[in-house]
Amino acid sequence: MSLQTPFTEGELSPILEDFFKNGATIIRNVLSTNECEQMRERIDQIFNEPYFSKMRNVKITQDSTPPIVVHRLFECDHMFRDLLVREPIISIAETVLGSQTHCIAQGCILNRRDHGINRFHVDDGLEFPIHDKEVKRHDARLRMPVLRMSVQIALTDQDEDRFGPSQFVPSSHYAGRQPNDPEHPIFEGENPVSLHMKVGDLYLLNGQTWHRGIPNTSDRVRYLFHQVYGQRFVAQRFWPYLNYHMPHYVLEGADDRLLRVLGKHPEMAYG
Repeated sequence: MSLQTPFTEGELSPILEDFFKNGATIIRNVLSTNECEQMRERIDQIFNEPYFSKMRNVKITQDSTPPIVVHRLFECDHMFRDLLVREPIISIAETVLGSQTHCIAQGCILNRRDHGINRFHVDDGLEFPIHDKEVKRHDARLRMPVLRMSVQIALTDQDEDRFGPSQFVPSSHYAGRQPNDPEHPIFEGENPVSLHMKVGDLYLLNGQTWHRGIPNTSDRVRYLFHQVYGQRFVAQRFWPYLNYHMPHYVLEGADDRLLRVLGKHPEMAYG
């Protein structure tokens, strides 16, 4: 079972209401079990191919521990490239971020036992920081702007805490601050909530929401695939940045929508 068509307005409205209010929300059964198995197998191959380490797709660690992150998967296989415009994912991104939204990152994180990104954080820096100690949070009557949105897809079952699922603190994107505790943060009485998912489920995340991956205490590797979309003015994060050139084979057969998601835009303000 999988989804391959846009949601109706009636289906999408409660999903986005939860996302805008809480900063994260789960959507079930987006990819099939077979699709996720194929993705895991290809990701394992990519981790084991020296070429992708040389090209910095696979992020080599500074110590002797095995790498856990792979970037720019759209360069590695059209299977990943085409997922950027898979429905209902792309139409959700366009609804939240606008018709000129593009991909700013795509990759996968492997959480082996006791290894992963386990401390609560916001992605990058604070976008709407509050510096006045007298101001405790952003006004709840506002809908916080979303400049970037992560789509996080479970390629393995992450339906119990021992398998290292993601956690988030509901509505903490209204805090305007970094997490008040990297391990046990609380926002207005709300404790961390686990995002339990089965293979093929995904969650939408506002990266300003306090979140982490729970330490994986099992012997099962947790595969969490991600693709991050941004508004038009948000820079794409493709290493080596200044001199990045999209490989020609990535563009082969791409339609206008996919080309735009990969970064092709009309001339706009500032050039």
